[in-house]
This record gives sequence, structure tokens and C-alpha cells, in this order.
Amino acid sequence: MSALNEKAMPIIRWIWQRISAAVALVLIISALVLGYRVGTPAPEPELTDVAQSDGDDDASPQMYTCSMHPAVRLPDPDAKCPICFMDLIPVEEDAGGGNPMQMTLSEDAKIMSQVETAKVGRFFPSAQIRLYGNLVYDETSVARLTAYFPGRIDRLFVNYIGVSVQEGDHLAELYSPDLLAAFEELRQAKNSFENSLNASAFLRETAGQTLTASREKLRLFGLTQEQVEQVESGEFDSDQLTVYAPIGGVVTHLSAREGDYLKTGDPIATVSDLSRLWLDLEAYESQLPLLRWGMPVTFTVEAHPGETFEGRVSFIEPIVDEHTRTAAVRVAVDNTDLRLKPGMFSTAVVRAKIAADGVVLSDELAGRWVSPMHPTHISDTPSVCPVCSMDMVPAESLGVVGDSSEVEIPLVIPRTAVLFTGVRSVVYVSVPDQEQPTYEGRVVTLGPRAGEFYTVRSGLKEGEEVVVNGAFRIDSAMQISAKPSMMMPEGGGGGGGHNHGGAPKAAAMGDMNRAAPEQFIEDLTPIYSAYLDAQERLADDDLGGFIDAAARLREASESVKPIGLLGSSLGIWRRSAAILDDNPSITAIDAARVRFEELTLAVLHLQNQFGHTGQETMYAAYCPMAFDFEGAKWIQRGTEINNPYFGSEMLRCGDIQETMPPIDAGVTDEIDMGEMDMSTDEHKGHTND
Repeated sequence: MSALNEKAMPIIRWIWQRISAAVALVLIISALVLGYRVGTPAPEPELTDVAQSDGDDDASPQMYTCSMHPAVRLPDPDAKCPICFMDLIPVEEDAGGGNPMQMTLSEDAKIMSQVETAKVGRFFPSAQIRLYGNLVYDETSVARLTAYFPGRIDRLFVNYIGVSVQEGDHLAELYSPDLLAAFEELRQAKNSFENSLNASAFLRETAGQTLTASREKLRLFGLTQEQVEQVESGEFDSDQLTVYAPIGGVVTHLSAREGDYLKTGDPIATVSDLSRLWLDLEAYESQLPLLRWGMPVTFTVEAHPGETFEGRVSFIEPIVDEHTRTAAVRVAVDNTDLRLKPGMFSTAVVRAKIAADGVVLSDELAGRWVSPMHPTHISDTPSVCPVCSMDMVPAESLGVVGDSSEVEIPLVIPRTAVLFTGVRSVVYVSVPDQEQPTYEGRVVTLGPRAGEFYTVRSGLKEGEEVVVNGAFRIDSAMQISAKPSMMMPEGGGGGGGHNHGGAPKAAAMGDMNRAAPEQFIEDLTPIYSAYLDAQERLADDDLGGFIDAAARLREASESVKPIGLLGSSLGIWRRSAAILDDNPSITAIDAARVRFEELTLAVLHLQNQFGHTGQETMYAAYCPMAFDFEGAKWIQRGTEINNPYFGSEMLRCGDIQETMPPIDAGVTDEIDMGEMDMSTDEHKGHTND
């Protein structure tokens, strides 16, 4: 029996080894299959139709999506997002249908978003140009009295600045030996001429020429014809000569006093006619195309608050100052009542009508006659210039009159309808004949701005309705729905989701349009600093701190001088400054967060257009859940999310979308996410609490 057992044991042992190997192989294969299935993430749904229909069902099943990843589409309401594991929300199938450029809102959503529309019109809008300057003397109405001969001032009647004189009033009495000698020369010349009447013709001619020269010498000394005749007849026996005022006005300068000895050409006094003044203004390069000779100008002065004065552009300097980047604009002002005084600071406004091609229409001088050398003199009939005696010419011949019948009337939209990215201009157009409010995004080409309107060169038609209020809300909804939007023209994203693969690369500095001087970009630094402080205060739920930071932001904006900015760069600064300078009354943290979103839009435009200097890198973040899932952006310091729209409620809600290094830092590398603490719930994204 034992011998049998000894023979069977090797066979049993061999069978057991083979069975153990097979079982081990099966277990290994099962583990590999299970590990593959567990480790493989759910596939990304394609951005096609919301649900697939088999052709037999009349309606597609309800689909659910992730607020952080709108590309996800699942039919199970209890499922989790396969990317970030958040709860899914129902897909609203009416959000624009199959058109990726359209967004449909419910009536309630339209009312809550305060969406307002206006029709695209066609008319000549008026641009308002605001200029600043000072009132000065009209240089064509200034007379300077000088000594025509050496002498001494025995009496000075105008002995203080500001005395008023009329034309022909006596100003001074002068004593001069040279003048007395000239008097005697004239008398001797007259006696010689009278004694030569019986002499030869040569002597009579010579005596006559000497008499004429003596009379001309006294006339050149400043004597009137009456005074010369009195000297010649012997009636004038005084050793002093009276000097008279050549024009009426006010004595504005005195260069001599009684008892002073003067040489020929020495100044005595200056008389200015203040019934006509000049208003000297400074216009930037961007404003010059809107100004024309002869355009009416209204202006105010601090001495007469609430009162408006008028003038007319009489000169535009043909050269731009290379330091201030401005050109002088002169306005002729009638000051018959003498209420205005030279030296007063003035704020002026010029209104220009704009045509489709940007031409400025100026018909104020139509049918009138203008002096080509002294354009301040205008006449309704043909005449001569009272200053230079040149014939006046029709204003049309000088090219200062535009004919509105020969230009195209432009398409015009309100300025509030346009969303700017720094490169593109986007408007939202109401789609007609829709059951629910539907809006379509359009990229338009704009002409010049005219006051509260923009002229449109392409992208719209007359009669279409554009959104003038609530366009940013619609654009945010487009972005959340992964459709093409203002900041994401290719669509997709919806906020970018959680950044599990590293922070995005910094924006290429060469892509920004930096048509601005270095000093201007440096002057923006206090704006960025105050904005970042406001963001941190809101993230800390500190309303008082936010209000203080917002006040500093306004002060920083007011201190920036846009000297050297041109074209679109100047326009972006002005639009951003208008938002930053606004000072709404804020008494609640919710209102502060709404205001912060407006500030963010302005600061983003500045950053995208000009960048920033210094050593600090800024980061653009996005939270899709802000403002009832409409989403909102902000800029912050550091890569750890500090959500200003939720504060302590959801401090880490959001994602870093863009790195913004300073201009002198160049393009930075990607952030090494391996150096960041990825193990806690404080990671970039929702904590799901």
C-alpha cells in the first residue's frame, strides 16, 4: 500500500502544479482586465448633437452636463462628471438650437439680464471733442508804441497798466533836440522854397524836393498831418511833442516812465483791443481729423459758471509738437462786452458731424466769404479784408465746407452695443421670428466714434436690432455653453475646467498691441495694484477694504495722462478709464461684486492691450458658477484661487486660465504643477462642500 502511495505522489504533485499555474494565470489576466477597465477614464463626449435619436422616437431624451465642462453630455441624472466628478445639471436645449453663434434665453432670463435692444440706424452722428486752453490777446489787435526819435519823456498820461484809451487819445509828451532841429529844418526849407519862386527852374525844383523831404521826416517821426502843418506855419512853437494812441483798447504793458531817456526804437507802451480775443486750445493727434477751420466752438470759464460762450475755429497748427503730441487750435472770440479776460482757463467743446467714411461735414461757412490770410474776418457779401485789404473769397474755395449730399449716410449703433477684445469688436443681434428671445453674435468693423455712437463699416444692416444692455451677460452664457464668444472666438471651454494638466502658458507678449509709450504703461502700475487689492478684499469678504481699494483705483486712473496714445489704443484707454472713473454708491457686498466685474472688464482690456511692467506676474482666473452660472473672470496674484465673487462661501471655486508676466519678463514657462500641493481639497477647483 505504501508502495502504491509512493508511486501516486509524483503524479498528484505534477497535477497540482499544473492546476496552480492555471489558476494563477487566470487570476493575473483577470486583474489586468479589471485594472484596465478601472484605470481607463470615461471618453469625452463629442460636441455634436445633445442627444442621439434612433429615428423612431419623436423626442430626444433629457441630457445632463457639467457646469465646469459643458462638453460632457450624459443621459443619467445621477452620474458624475467623468473629469471633475461634480454633479451634473440638465442641458437647456433651447440655448440657440443648432446654430453655434446663437443663444436663446427664456423670458425670465431676459428680464433678469436686463437685455435691451436698439435698431441699427442711418444718420450723421455728432462727435464731441473736448479741448482745454487759455484765452489770450488777439495778436492782430495789438499796437506797440516805440520811440521814433531819441528824446525824454516829460509827461506820461498812461502811467499804469489797465488804463483804457480810445483811438487818438494822448499817451505821452516827449522832448527831443533832434525833433526841434527837424522843426527848424522844415521852416528853413519852406522859406527857401518861397524865395526860389523867381529863381531858375532847377533851384525851384531843388527847394521843393528839400521841403517835401523835411515834411516826410516829421511824418516818420510820428507827427500827424495837422501837426506838420502847424510846424510849417509857425503855429507850433512848443519844444514837446504829444504822442497819440493808434488804436483803442487797454494798456497791457508799460516799458517807460516819466523822465526816462529813450533811443530810437525803445518801447513805451502796448495797447491791446480786448473786444476780440483768441482761445488757444491743444488737440491730440487723434482729435485733429475731427476738426475743421470755421467750425463753431462752445466754451466755459470758471469766472462765469453755468454760462456758455461761443467762437469759431480760425487756425489749426500744421505741425504736431513732438513732445506733447498735440497741435494748437485757435478760436476767434467776440468779446464786445469785455466779460472775458486774457489768461482765463477754458474748457471747450467742438461738435463734428461724421459721414460713413469718416469725413467731417462742415457747412457752417457755406455761402459766406472769408479772408484767406485773416480767417477771423468773415462776411456775408463779397468785400475786402479790413486788415490786409485782400479780396475775400468764397469759403467753398478754401475746402472748409462739406456737402452732406455728396457723402454716404453711415450706419450707426450705440456705443454700449459693442464688446471689445482689443482686436475684435463684437455685437449681439436679436434674431427675428423666434418663439423665445434669441441673439446672434457678430464680429463688426467699426468706423470712428461720434459721441455716444459708433459708425459701422461692415457686419450689420439697417433695421437690425442690436443688444445695447446685457450683451456681456449673453456673451458669458455663450462662453459657458462652449459656443464662440467675445474672448473665445473658436468656442469650447466654458471656463476651461479644472486645470489638471498644468497651468496654461503665458500669453505671448508679441501678440499684444503695445502702441503706447513706456511712461504710459508704467503709469498703469498703480491701477493694477489697486485692482489686485480690491480683488483680495472681496475674497476676504471685506466690504470696507474693497471700497477703499476702489477709491484708490479711481485716483490712479485719474492720474494717468494718455500722452502719446494713438488710434485704437487711445480708444481702449478712454473706454476703460470711463469704467474705472465711475463712482457708484455701494453699501452691500453683493453690489461690490457686481461692480468688481465691471472693473475686471476694464482692467482686462488694459492688460490685453498694454500689458504691465515690474516684477509681479498676474493670473487671469475664471469661475463658471458666478452670477447664477453666467460665469465671471478676475485677475489675481499667485496661482492659488481666491474667488472674489464667492469669498469664504466657495473661496477655491475657479481655474487659472492665463498667466500674465510683466512685459520685461517675456514669455514664461509653464508652472511646474509637480511642485504644488495636489493632495488637499484646496486644489484649483471646487471643493464640492
